[in-house]
Amino acid sequence: MKGIRNRGFVKLTVCASLLATLAACGGGSGSSSTTSGSTPATTSGSTPPATSGSTPSATPSAMSGTVAIGNALTNASVTVLDANGKSVSTTSGANGTYSVSITGLTAPFVITATDPSGASSTLYSVAATVPTGTTAPVIANVTPLTTAIAALLTQSGNPLDLTASGSLGSTISQTTVSAAVAKLNTALATILSANGLSANSFDPIGGTFTPNQAGADAVIDSITVRPSNKGTGLQLVSLADPNQAIPLNVGTTAPAALQTPKYPVNYLAPLLTALSQCMAGNTSGCSTAIDANYLNGGMSFAQRHTLIGTGTKLNGAKTLAFLPAGTLANISNPAALVYFLVTDANGTPNFASDIVQLLPNGTWDIIGNQEKYNVYIASFVGQKQFADAADANNGRFESGLTIQIPQVVLDSGVRKPVGSALVQGAGINGGGLYMLNTAQGLGQAGYDLTIPTTALTAPWTGCSTCAQSNSTTDQYKWSWASLSGGTSTFSPNGNPSYTPQPIDVSTVPQYSVYTVTLYDTTGNQIGQPQKVINIAPNVTAAAAATVKWQTLGSDVISNFLTPGGSLAGAQTSLTLDWSVPANSQNTALPNFAIGIGAVTAATTATPAEAYSHGFGVVPTATGTNTYSAKVTASPGVTTEALSLEVQRYVKLGWQADGVYYTNQWVYKN
Repeated sequence: MKGIRNRGFVKLTVCASLLATLAACGGGSGSSSTTSGSTPATTSGSTPPATSGSTPSATPSAMSGTVAIGNALTNASVTVLDANGKSVSTTSGANGTYSVSITGLTAPFVITATDPSGASSTLYSVAATVPTGTTAPVIANVTPLTTAIAALLTQSGNPLDLTASGSLGSTISQTTVSAAVAKLNTALATILSANGLSANSFDPIGGTFTPNQAGADAVIDSITVRPSNKGTGLQLVSLADPNQAIPLNVGTTAPAALQTPKYPVNYLAPLLTALSQCMAGNTSGCSTAIDANYLNGGMSFAQRHTLIGTGTKLNGAKTLAFLPAGTLANISNPAALVYFLVTDANGTPNFASDIVQLLPNGTWDIIGNQEKYNVYIASFVGQKQFADAADANNGRFESGLTIQIPQVVLDSGVRKPVGSALVQGAGINGGGLYMLNTAQGLGQAGYDLTIPTTALTAPWTGCSTCAQSNSTTDQYKWSWASLSGGTSTFSPNGNPSYTPQPIDVSTVPQYSVYTVTLYDTTGNQIGQPQKVINIAPNVTAAAAATVKWQTLGSDVISNFLTPGGSLAGAQTSLTLDWSVPANSQNTALPNFAIGIGAVTAATTATPAEAYSHGFGVVPTATGTNTYSAKVTASPGVTTEALSLEVQRYVKLGWQADGVYYTNQWVYKN
């Protein structure tokens, strides 16, 4: 192989761009219904009954509502799909509202909305009927609450099932929607009451609201709907306890009421005001918003973020989890993991993650994760398919942890190459996982360690026999399952990047903290072990069925991933093309990334080599739901011929709700 070996895949977080570190905090939009927070649940997804002054033959010609995750979602792509498979699309406005003509469409409907920032996954809603006797628009909000209702209508808990051909008429009716609303309201009863709403009348679909952290919007800010960490589909969680989850599917019955979060939904309001002032260049705002002892990945706020004075606008925040005092090193106060939601100067929605803390005077400021080194851990879920005949049936979903550890760190001002690292914590098999520096030239800035295919049992000391092979992966897999309809009999067979058997992911606490110990190339410890929080919720591999995965172009498979193909020889660049299901969140920018990579055949001098190229390339739309991008290797780097490689792959990825999503196609010799 020529050139240097790169890390397995680019970081998909905003940390790699101008917003690197902030996390999510309870949304910045709330709302209250115009009728005490809601209209009756029996009118979900429809307009109110006709009044005495209405025309009996009149029917609505439009649908409208609000798209929000707490904060209003601006420029969200909204699609309405009818019972016959027809669809219309629009884009939400500045306050999250949308309106679209439904003339010529037939109820029932399923509505999807995508967050262009990637801070949240695809949102769903439903509307069972189009009433008569009024021309007022059908109201169908699209929020995490309506997503929960959509999941409650399905056997699998996957709202994506509703978009399948012919499913709406047999699944969505006024009766089934009302039953789903009743189940959701039972789970939310305590939270609804705390925000002045009644579980007997709250209508999350048809009740009008304004994103202002009050009423219905405060309820949205208090919960999260996320992929399941036990089984398939989605689950509902209160911010009060990230480990208390309610499965969302048609079989859910009489769920226990979720707890109300300890802190009010607007707990960050003063901090957001100060941070907005800081971003505009106000030094007083900076000193109020940013703690004097801020540290994140070894960097100060100014080093890690280029938010101040760049024209970036702060839209709000979304809380992922509240952290008890002492969860992270050097943070003795209660804290929270949050996403700050912003719009870049060029108008692109974006987000960034960080840690905030509660000060003794009752205010909050941004403290950072207090890590001395830039180590990063986030849950992932992925799809892996194979182009070679021998592995064609081994296509599978996988989930686990993405672990990114730099190949070089600054320790007391001294630049030190990292030879290996030990990662210990929940869900990791045995005493821990050793990761390895696989670069030809140790200490490549911007490159990460990977998990060797031959396990290390002690820190690497640079000897040629310590690690007989390596890989391009920074993903530790603890759950896997066959693709839908697949027959995979995959077994890790001792591969240290997998647990020996799939684990029960629900036993791994959400937002766990891991201990990461770094070692130099002689096996000596670098500094003190770091406490690193997983910034994303854990998911099971089976939950990958909820994702709208891309389809790689057949030309790429036949030309680049097949021996004898026109691109099977050594390459310095590659144009990839792919298609996506309609209205997919996985084309959201700026959190989309593209990578190619390979593991080379063993030689006497090098038992095995691995390289990968990861790029945050902006895809080009080439047609309806089709995209392309050109990947160009770094100067001096080329692939080798496919005949010389153990495997070659193409990987697409993005990030939503903190979770990495990776879609990979592999050819194995």
